Amino acid sequence: MKILSFVLVIAACGGSSGGNPGGGADASNPADGRVFNDAPPNVPAMITISGTAKDNGASTSTPLAGVTITLKNRTDDSTIASATSDAQGAYSMSVTTGGHVVDAYILATKSGYTDAAAFPAAPFAADDTMADSNLVTTGNFNLLCLYSGQQASNGIVIAEILDASSMPVAGVVVTSSPAAGSYQYSDSNGRPGHGPSTNTDGAAFLVNIPAGPVTIDATKSGGTFKSHSVVAKANTFTSTVITE
Repeated sequence: MKILSFVLVIAACGGSSGGNPGGGADASNPADGRVFNDAPPNVPAMITISGTAKDNGASTSTPLAGVTITLKNRTDDSTIASATSDAQGAYSMSVTTGGHVVDAYILATKSGYTDAAAFPAAPFAADDTMADSNLVTTGNFNLLCLYSGQQASNGIVIAEILDASSMPVAGVVVTSSPAAGSYQYSDSNGRPGHGPSTNTDGAAFLVNIPAGPVTIDATKSGGTFKSHSVVAKANTFTSTVITE
């Protein structure tokens, strides 16, 4: 059964409005985002992050109502803003920035589904209308764990490797600090396998990685990819993108 076709629909959010694609302080206060040296010089005082919550199955992706969407501070996991998806799966959040980029991730939760944490490739710096939240049922997540050998006490991170044109890159080797128990790549059926590098879908699975901060690196001869940090969580469908 091909259960992982939905994995690569992860949100390419965050820095996309500023040219970089991207997968809990109160919203009335500045977002307490870290200021990056390469951040845009003018971040609006208020930005809007919006998208659609989706139920991703073996071969379908449908809007999902009643999903709690929370924008979480990457540093301390405090809540910056939150919303609930409507009948069409749509949601929208207004975020006060204080003129700084917002270093955050999107957490989506709903009963019957595994929590989904999407870390963008770059901090939020402008309005983002494509910050979709892609959820999988608890049953499908358990199948993913079965296929990959994932253990409940550890984290699992699914990364998509993209080139400068936001296209998946084959032949990429992924490593991390701390190290994962195994690094797996999609096989021809979209399931995690033990090939040497990414397939044409650009997907990599960091299986049984210790819960906590993780730095991910991607390498390929002739290519240069940005080192990227996420936070792995136990029993959570964590996704991100790695870009050139």
